[in-house]
Amino acid sequence: MKQTEARRLNLEIVIRPQAKIKSRQWWTNSYKKINRFLNLYLPKNKSLFLKRKGLSLLVTNDKEIRDLNKRFRKKNKPTDVLSFQLERKNQIKQKYLGDIIISVETARKQAHIKAVSIDKELKMLFIHACLHLLGYDHMAKKEAKIMFLLQEKILGKCC
Repeated sequence: MKQTEARRLNLEIVIRPQAKIKSRQWWTNSYKKINRFLNLYLPKNKSLFLKRKGLSLLVTNDKEIRDLNKRFRKKNKPTDVLSFQLERKNQIKQKYLGDIIISVETARKQAHIKAVSIDKELKMLFIHACLHLLGYDHMAKKEAKIMFLLQEKILGKCC
């Protein structure tokens, strides 16, 4: 893998052996595409904020993501994706958006249920988490509509 390309993108990737599904290069290429469309479709203030900011991605299994979900969200069950956003002032100071954790096991199950490819499901989860790191949320109906429309627009261009 071109380690320098991931560094240039400020993307740190950890793929657990038990979750090995895609290569570092696949994740790097996916992030390049996602990043390009985020910059295209985000409002200017968020687009400018995204530039030269890093993030980390952990690709794991249901056991590890369940442990993290229990520890940080008090939910003792696996989930598809977690994202941990730094506070805005720390994002600016450290040039770092936050962390993304994706469970390949849950992504596989969801892809099967939705009848979509695992590639599409993984990219959707990656986009979803990136939007959370940029401050988007889906707790309120209005916010959810904005976030999911943006997510689908980007996913449509990436897949």
